Amino acid sequence: MKHLLLILFFIAIMNLSAQEWTNISPFPASNFTIKGNFISEEEGWIFQGGMYISKDIYYTEDGGQYWEIIYSLEDSLEYFISLQMIDNQHGWATKMWRNNQYPYNKYISYIKTTNGCYSWEDMTEYVPEVFEADPFYFINQDIGFFGGGCDSLNYSALIYKTIDGGYNWYLTETPILYFPYPYFVNYSVNKFFFLDGNNGWAACSAFAGAGLSLSTSDGGENWEVGIEPPPPDLFDIHFVDINHGGVAGRNASYTYVAITEDNFETISYQYDNSNWNQLAQVICFQNNSTIWVTGEPGIINRSTNAGATFEVFQVIDTGLHIIQFFGNTGYIFGNQNALFKYVEPVGIDNDMHIQTQDSNIFAYPNPFNPVTTISYDLPVNIENPVIEIFNIKGEKVKSLCAFPNGSLGTRSVVWDGTDQYRKQVASGVYLYMIRTDKGVLLSKKMLLLK
Repeated sequence: MKHLLLILFFIAIMNLSAQEWTNISPFPASNFTIKGNFISEEEGWIFQGGMYISKDIYYTEDGGQYWEIIYSLEDSLEYFISLQMIDNQHGWATKMWRNNQYPYNKYISYIKTTNGCYSWEDMTEYVPEVFEADPFYFINQDIGFFGGGCDSLNYSALIYKTIDGGYNWYLTETPILYFPYPYFVNYSVNKFFFLDGNNGWAACSAFAGAGLSLSTSDGGENWEVGIEPPPPDLFDIHFVDINHGGVAGRNASYTYVAITEDNFETISYQYDNSNWNQLAQVICFQNNSTIWVTGEPGIINRSTNAGATFEVFQVIDTGLHIIQFFGNTGYIFGNQNALFKYVEPVGIDNDMHIQTQDSNIFAYPNPFNPVTTISYDLPVNIENPVIEIFNIKGEKVKSLCAFPNGSLGTRSVVWDGTDQYRKQVASGVYLYMIRTDKGVLLSKKMLLLK
């Protein structure tokens, strides 16, 4: 009994800590920035940003519990500037060579990988000559974009597109803007985001610390203005569907956050210096109702009502500049070598919980060591039911079995205490549940003792 009480006390503590962002950075705190990205709740690539510091690319396949160096630059004067992995094999990076003695010459190279960062191909000769190709954004291994600054004649943004993996690029159509007429608006892209092959957006900086947004519905061939100046520089844009999205931006002293429900035909909710607590720089929709915004300083704000109100969720003592979410798992990249992870406990997730009368799910034996049988009974037809195992931090451990539609009556499946990689999991409490296309149907707890 004493052993069981200790386990339950440990579980309660873990549940509390799981509701905060925790630092999973492999680096000690310093005046550098972590850059890179995740492609799923488990796989990610990062590097430590800084001149002559950004030489190693780190990789994790377990959500940041373990990191390994998978690529290193050999030239001491080279360092990475940016990295975007498209999937677990394909990605693009920008690197710079800079002489550390006068006259401080520098050269920028654009490289891509087709084997998960283990080797790279120099693509510089294929990229059009611009001051600097930034940012790169790829929808898939073939279709991608980069911002090339602004046109020298009409000052509209230069947006280049490739459809063959970066070997050929061409200019897309961007609008010429005036403010006031006949004076051109000078603007360029800071961030791209695409929902699919057709619908995408760009957050832009404009003249004198202003900003604007663009959108496309034809795969980036033609762009239209969404938010017009004079909001400040827009640094991030994110949409959860073709209508619902938002932007975050700032300049040296002014901030701006806007939420829309009709692709910026109108602004549903707007925040600025009068009702915001920081210089906002990044925004991410976890789902239709939950929105995260942060920036300088690292105040993490969260809305759970689609942007109508925001509350301070957590305060981090550094600037934060990227947010990514994969279901219940989120990552925030920041300064001071910060990389934060958040796993929303399954018990308070935003899935629809459907309680069907006379439905049941149970595990026997429970507690168990090391094997238990999970059974469920459904009196009605449920579409695409699947049995899943989660740990107490809300991280999915394993999907056991998917049953076909019309699986009425009692069904069962055996769990042998292993995760998706067939590694034995630790002792503790686990959630087992029936999940469907509409959300969690039933869930209960079981205890693994060793």
